[in-house]
Amino acid sequence: MGDSRATVDTLGALVQAYVGEQCAVILDARFALASRDESLVHPARVAIRRLRATLRTFGSVYDADHAASFAKELRWAGLLLGDVRDLQVLAERFTEEESATGHAANQVIADEIQHDRIEAWEAATEGLSSVRGAALYAVVARWRDDPPLGGKSARPADRAARKVEKADARWRSRLDRAHAASADEDADAADLLHDARKAAKRHRYAVELAAPVIGPHADDTIDRSKALQDALGAHQDAVVALAFLTGIDVPSEDPQAASALSDLIARTKKTADDVAGAVNEAERIRG
Repeated sequence: MGDSRATVDTLGALVQAYVGEQCAVILDARFALASRDESLVHPARVAIRRLRATLRTFGSVYDADHAASFAKELRWAGLLLGDVRDLQVLAERFTEEESATGHAANQVIADEIQHDRIEAWEAATEGLSSVRGAALYAVVARWRDDPPLGGKSARPADRAARKVEKADARWRSRLDRAHAASADEDADAADLLHDARKAAKRHRYAVELAAPVIGPHADDTIDRSKALQDALGAHQDAVVALAFLTGIDVPSEDPQAASALSDLIARTKKTADDVAGAVNEAERIRG
């Protein structure tokens, strides 16, 4: 991400500097994604997430109808790229799997990932090259070059600090709810933890955007948020990996692979089920 910390006077200018950067990332990735360039999936997806988070936190800066429509199309594109990205993460995860039992399942897992990756890329490239995809890229360009600013965009830039404070309170509240649910062994604890993770990301992106008016401590807040995301992300990755593993059908003539996969599922489930451990680590980082 580029540095958007130039001096700005209005809330609209502050927000749009950040929004413009994310739009540029998406537009720059367009043709590389069309050719299935794996290296551009994550940057484009993060840019989409940043835009969606910004529209949620600072949406009042823009025309409401335009912002809602843009958010809807960004969500669609994010889901397409998200399927591809999830498989990238799974491939990295199981490439690093070094246990003796897990090794016997490697080829079965690799074949399943490759099969799903082909389907995910087909859906992504077909969607992004469709009429709807072309329209999305056109809208992204308009939001970069001629954004639909609303009346509140003229407010002082330091108003952004209030938005950041609200986003901070929101993710902390959601983490508290996840903590309470985990302590009560509530079945919804994992979903509440995932909600807290998403809210924490929105707070981090709000801090990135508002850095020019927040001051020097913005970098420390961002670093702490990244550590939090790593902790909560490890749990979420295990949840995604578990769903993937349990969907694999191992050929009956390969009992060794079946046994290895069963062992891997058990170990992954242990991490995915450890909501309390993830909550406690998040609480430690939060301080």
